[in-house]
Amino acid sequence: MDKINANQILDKHKETGEFGYVDITRALRVTGDIENDGSSGVGSEIPQESERPWENPSIGMVVKNLIRHSEKARVKRS
Repeated sequence: MDKINANQILDKHKETGEFGYVDITRALRVTGDIENDGSSGVGSEIPQESERPWENPSIGMVVKNLIRHSEKARVKRS
C-alpha cells in the first residue's frame, strides 16, 4: 500500500465506514498519522495495545475526527 492508496482508503472510510480496524490502522501507519508498532508482518504476535485501541491517543483522535466528519455529512444530507 502506498501513501496515495492509504489516503484513498481513509477518505472512503470517512464517507462510508466500510473498512475495518486493520485496514484503517495500516492506512494510518502508511500516511504517518500513527507510528508503526514494530511488528514485522502477519506472522508476528499482536501487540497488547491493539486489544484496547481506544486507549491509544492517536487512534482516539482519528476516531473522534471520523465521528465529527460523519455527523457533518449527516447534517448536509438532511
